[in-house]
Amino acid sequence: MRRLIVAALLLGGLWPAPVRAQSSPDTTQVLRLPDLLVELYTRNPSLRAARLEAEAWAARSRRVTALPEPTVSVTLQPFPVYTARGIQRSQWRVEQRIPYPGTLERQGAIAESSAEVARYEAETVARDLALDLMQRYADLYRIQEQQRLLADFRERLRAFEAAATTRYEVGEGTQQAILKAQLERHRLRLQEEQLAESARTAREDLARLLNRPPEALPAGRLAPPTVEALPDTSLAAALRRRPEVKALEAALHRATHQIELARLQLRPGFMVSATYFDIAESDVPAMADGRDALALGVGVSIPLWRSALRAGIEEAEVRRRQVEARREALTTAIRTHIADLTERLDRQRTRLTLLQQALIPQAEAAREASLSAYTTGRATFLDLLDAERTLFALQMEREDTAARLFQTMAALERALGQIEGRSATAE
Repeated sequence: MRRLIVAALLLGGLWPAPVRAQSSPDTTQVLRLPDLLVELYTRNPSLRAARLEAEAWAARSRRVTALPEPTVSVTLQPFPVYTARGIQRSQWRVEQRIPYPGTLERQGAIAESSAEVARYEAETVARDLALDLMQRYADLYRIQEQQRLLADFRERLRAFEAAATTRYEVGEGTQQAILKAQLERHRLRLQEEQLAESARTAREDLARLLNRPPEALPAGRLAPPTVEALPDTSLAAALRRRPEVKALEAALHRATHQIELARLQLRPGFMVSATYFDIAESDVPAMADGRDALALGVGVSIPLWRSALRAGIEEAEVRRRQVEARREALTTAIRTHIADLTERLDRQRTRLTLLQQALIPQAEAAREASLSAYTTGRATFLDLLDAERTLFALQMEREDTAARLFQTMAALERALGQIEGRSATAE
């Protein structure tokens, strides 16, 4: 009779509730990935600096298309200078340099291309930051779920220890079972501390990306990240969407304009001037009535040092070839990165399916069989502990694999250009 009572107590204390039935921490706020991304696009200082760089280049395009500032000079005559009209007292001169036709337009095109490069670089920064946030969010969600699994397992271990103590007291168990349960519980305490440290680091990383103090990040639970199907995984589509490719295309246009500008340096520049002569009356000669004079002039700057100018053309052409080489290297890198991530994603999906549909259900069945056998005395405590530990390890591995799957999917979306850096150019 005493044995039946002990078995009933063991069955009630050890039979586990469904894992997913455990509620999350009672919090009033749920952190969601889309909301954090919106905050990232508006608060991150690195992204704001990249946007300001694009604005600076846009302002520069208005400056370089204007004519050079005119030169105004005044010449006073401390000693008399006699002319046919009288004594010349001063000269007032205005000069304006005029570049060869097309020069200012090329300078403006270079600045506009540079602004376009800066805009695409800001978009690149936005997408890189978004990927960083998505991966850290997935890591923090993994830690949250593993902490929940660990808390569930720790509660079951307490029941194991109580059951082992009861059996030992009634003479049906060994002290070794109690010591094993205590050892496992202390090992879980160490693992719990490691997860808490990882969670603290992950939250600090999220706060840094959002430009917040770590303590200002809400302490709510995280909503599970979702994995969606990719609409187009072709290389051509990725090249059309990647801002890095568009930035190199804009840089290629800029290099073309720089070559054209360097060639225009071989053309002459122009200068126009107007000089006003202030003349006073004089007794000598007789016609010195003091009438002022005006002179108009035109000048030409002759590019004599053509070897230096041709070196500028060669430099601009080398810059263009450099951009073409960078574009080719980027295309190769994108191709290989997509292939690697696609293969990695397939492996992780297969592993997650195996865990969810085969290994974990089998481990749950083995755990239930061990529990039934233990309550009837047909299995030892170590058999039950081993079954529980195996199930716990597989559940933890499932969360690791699910987080890696989401991180790989996010990286693949970034490689395919499907992470949109929303508001990357907004104020």
